[in-house]
Amino acid sequence: MADDERHAPNGGVVVSAIVFALLAFTVFLAAQLVLWRLWKPAWQYAVLPGLALLVLVAAMGISRAFAPSTSPFLPSSIFDYGNFVVLYAALVLAYFVTYPAVQADSPSMTIVLLIDRAGPGGLAREELAKALDNQSLVLPRLEDLVAGNLVRLEQGRYVINSSGALLAGVHVRYRRLLKMEKGG
Repeated sequence: MADDERHAPNGGVVVSAIVFALLAFTVFLAAQLVLWRLWKPAWQYAVLPGLALLVLVAAMGISRAFAPSTSPFLPSSIFDYGNFVVLYAALVLAYFVTYPAVQADSPSMTIVLLIDRAGPGGLAREELAKALDNQSLVLPRLEDLVAGNLVRLEQGRYVINSSGALLAGVHVRYRRLLKMEKGG
């Protein structure tokens, strides 16, 4: 298939970039699934971007190793590669945003699941408040922060690390920019 045949009539989206980005993203998810089943890394938030980058580099290498003429779904032009990288990055970043809710019980997801389990009759506010305690919401988050090397536990006290201070600073500046309160 000629390069110009794969471009949309209006010169827009290229099918090969979309298909290849979706395939690479699927490989990324499968690789994470296998890796997390075999060995769940302590620093998940550092390993996950590394894995995404590894899949991106491997996909680029594979697409260059096999001539685009062998498959209409391999990028062939710089435009194709640009579209591929942008779409793959968008998919990966969207996944990174949702990963904390998957990786651990987020407070919002915990609430939704409790209400769902209550069935069509719903859940009384008092019952919900009773079910939400530090053991189910706060302590797992603190363990995640320690495992992610954002804070450390010293003599029974949580102390912020440099990476945690950097992340908190970005969060505070962003909230200030949006004219929001300083809370989290």
